[in-house]
Amino acid sequence: MPEPDTGEVLFRTHYSGICGTDLHAVQLGRYEDGVVIGHEFAGEVVSVGPGVEGWRAGDRAAVHPKGNVCGVCPECRDGLSNLCSAPDIGGTAGIGSNGGMAAYVSIPAGKLRSLPDEVSLLEGAWVEPIAVALRGVSRSGFKVGRRAVVVGAGPIGLLTVMHLRLGGASQITVLEPSEMRRAKAEELGADITINPVTDDPTEIFGNDIERPDYAFECSAAPSALDTAVEILPHNGTLALLGVATFPISFRSYTIIRKELTVTGSSSYVEEFDIAIRLLARKALDVQPLTSDVVGLEGVLDAMERLEQGKAIKILVQPND
Repeated sequence: MPEPDTGEVLFRTHYSGICGTDLHAVQLGRYEDGVVIGHEFAGEVVSVGPGVEGWRAGDRAAVHPKGNVCGVCPECRDGLSNLCSAPDIGGTAGIGSNGGMAAYVSIPAGKLRSLPDEVSLLEGAWVEPIAVALRGVSRSGFKVGRRAVVVGAGPIGLLTVMHLRLGGASQITVLEPSEMRRAKAEELGADITINPVTDDPTEIFGNDIERPDYAFECSAAPSALDTAVEILPHNGTLALLGVATFPISFRSYTIIRKELTVTGSSSYVEEFDIAIRLLARKALDVQPLTSDVVGLEGVLDAMERLEQGKAIKILVQPND
């Protein structure tokens, strides 16, 4: 049982999501050795350590993995607290410091975000990926009434579809090899879905379908990036979401020739709190995206299912 240090709380995890980043932790080389993974989690405060104010046992919260920031470094002063460069703040929960794939974790109180009664603890585990997708859409400068294509229908891609639908997209096309995920994209608001393995999107767009104004790349595959660049019109916008798991090799010459705008985002700032409000107002329903809930003993099998594309999102419910 961990002991909360000064400024920390003892937190009991109720649900923790398995992220695509978790599946590629070894290749990414971003995870600290020995760290308890899990950066998409929610639960309740069990006890508070010295110096903690505003929290008490029984309080429900979602964990903002980068929530405790210095507020004074150049990045924080520029409004980019997600890029806080202070060395003594502590690592990202579940990546650089212990996270939610354990029944209990000691965590800085600054990483907690209160959950209103309208948001369940299961929904609380979805706040982090909702915020990632929302950040990508907002960073792109997406405008109401424009056309968009989403490349990759994993959790981030599907959440992007939901945000685009809420944001007034006139046409949403999804490129995704998995039949199951294409069907889910249509269920959540995609107007058109295409299997890029059997149907060449570069031949479809501009002929059968009008070219999109925005392309949201959510797969991190070099070939998918190339496709997104090719199907965009001159002066289109390419938005890169999340952390790339493979070297980015898309065609820089084409980007310049077309005068494309490229935006990138790997985290969030105010979007984490906005995600909680969206869930509280029932503007988003994450239940259709939750494929399964497993205990800690089922994590490795769940990861294998996710790697094979047999599930969309699996949540872990640690046993104590």
